[in-house]
Amino acid sequence: MKRRDIVIGSVILLLLVGVIYWNRRNRRLEELKVPETLTKSVEETLEDKFKIEIPEDIDKAELKDVLGGTASGIATRKFENSTFTHAIISDLVDPEDGTFYQAWLVRGEEGSENYSVISTGRPQLTKGGWTLSFESKVDYSDHSKVIITLEKKADNTPEKVIIEGNF
Repeated sequence: MKRRDIVIGSVILLLLVGVIYWNRRNRRLEELKVPETLTKSVEETLEDKFKIEIPEDIDKAELKDVLGGTASGIATRKFENSTFTHAIISDLVDPEDGTFYQAWLVRGEEGSENYSVISTGRPQLTKGGWTLSFESKVDYSDHSKVIITLEKKADNTPEKVIIEGNF
């Protein structure tokens, strides 16, 4: 009888160890799974939303929400054939009445000798989100920072920076 008890005890112990191992392994696999929404880049998400493809041969900057919200965007720039082109696609909430969005290219730090800010216009609400296209014969490739501010219509004063990024 002792031998039988030892065999039964060993089998039960092996089953218990197997169940514990299987349970822990599954938990680890579940923890390692990344939700699909987190695996897409901002660029891929916006390309899907706007149903466009951003060319690979241009400079790109990811624009992030500086207020801790969910706003995002992608800015592009290219100087070719004596024309500077700059575009933004962004996922912004509709501004409150009496305010609007304004896009800017910035060079250097405020207060420095080479500091320069160029308005590239007001993003427009389109199907999918907010877009902006800007062209110039002046090469603004040295303006490496992109910001979108929220401004008051009454006096065009900047309220706050909403999203920003760097090339």
